[in-house]
Amino acid sequence: MNPTGHGEAITTWLQPLRAVLDPGDRVDWTRLTALTTALDQALADHPVSSDLPAGAERSRRLRVIRHELGRRGHIDTTGEPAPFQVLAQFVCGYRDIDLRDTTGLGHGRLIAHYGSPQAQQRWIPRLVAGELAGIAVTEPHGGSRPAETRTRAVPGPAGMWLVTGCKTWISRLTEAAVFVVFFRAPDGRLTAAAVDGTEPGLRRQSIPPAGLAGWTWGVLDLDAVPIRPEDVLQGHGMALLRKHFASYRPLVTATALGGAAAIFDTVTAGLSARQASGDLPRLRDSALVTLGRAHAQLVTALLGAVVAAHLADTGHYDAELWGAAMKAHGIDTANSTAAELALLLGAAGFRADCQTAKTRRDLNGLLYADGIYDSLYRTAGKHHTTERDAAGEHTATRSKLMSVPMTA
Repeated sequence: MNPTGHGEAITTWLQPLRAVLDPGDRVDWTRLTALTTALDQALADHPVSSDLPAGAERSRRLRVIRHELGRRGHIDTTGEPAPFQVLAQFVCGYRDIDLRDTTGLGHGRLIAHYGSPQAQQRWIPRLVAGELAGIAVTEPHGGSRPAETRTRAVPGPAGMWLVTGCKTWISRLTEAAVFVVFFRAPDGRLTAAAVDGTEPGLRRQSIPPAGLAGWTWGVLDLDAVPIRPEDVLQGHGMALLRKHFASYRPLVTATALGGAAAIFDTVTAGLSARQASGDLPRLRDSALVTLGRAHAQLVTALLGAVVAAHLADTGHYDAELWGAAMKAHGIDTANSTAAELALLLGAAGFRADCQTAKTRRDLNGLLYADGIYDSLYRTAGKHHTTERDAAGEHTATRSKLMSVPMTA
């Protein structure tokens, strides 16, 4: 049970906000429309097959679609302003939250921004063509807590390091061509490196997730994995994480809000059809209140995500705090509105094969992925109760922001 396509994502949800979303007319709306058309075509050309198990089939199909969009030039959004990237992810989420990795470099942005010339030359063309990058931060002893990272490198032959450790709750576990792995360098500092997904020292244990099942998920063990000097990202690991997730979280938020917006349109289309046929003489006031409130909440959360992305794009000192707060608020909003809206579908909204039911499972997963929502809220609360230093930054919050648990 879906809306008819991506058209509503732009015409119904984004166009009315255009003056606010894009005040400087920097967003290429022609390209955004072309993306929606190409995505619809790719989805139609590659329908779900019953020849493979459900999880393997989702993964295969998503990889094919990403490669197809890469062939058409829709993955590389590095030259586009932050609002375009947010809106592109809203459009993708409107169709299916599993398409959160359809456009852009994803976690490969870390390589694009901080990788050596050799790493960029090796990986960026492959990612733009459709391959995937994973990120490995979280560890078994509790959340990501980068300051407590136990994965460690020791000196190896020929100037290399050998990294050993265990990373948990890793998405794109078997599909990623490259992982950005965070670990302790031999001198103890937190650092990161681009690790080839085919390294023999990588061992994977897949765990079936309750939502976000388009990509495999689970445990990534590293056993003396070689790290060459050119694999190491430039900069301290904590700073890289803070900057990266300030930009990445608004994209996740927009994807979730797109999924919830699709449920909204499914519900309103179904109710309108039932009224037109005479099956539903009138809508109860409670249903109308639910619809009005849901629309307002989704729109304002999307505006917040665009603001967070803009702050990250301009290097604003509050960017990571906005990214954390808006991710928590946006995912929370998408979950609560989807739960309320699904009730208006009746029993049809709770079928196992219903897209609404799948979207709700995915939204529930996003409460934990890329930052657990209550930890992100708590971090934002600290931001509002600490003093600023001479540079205008919140002295207590800076060191705490990236200690919140996350999965990716």
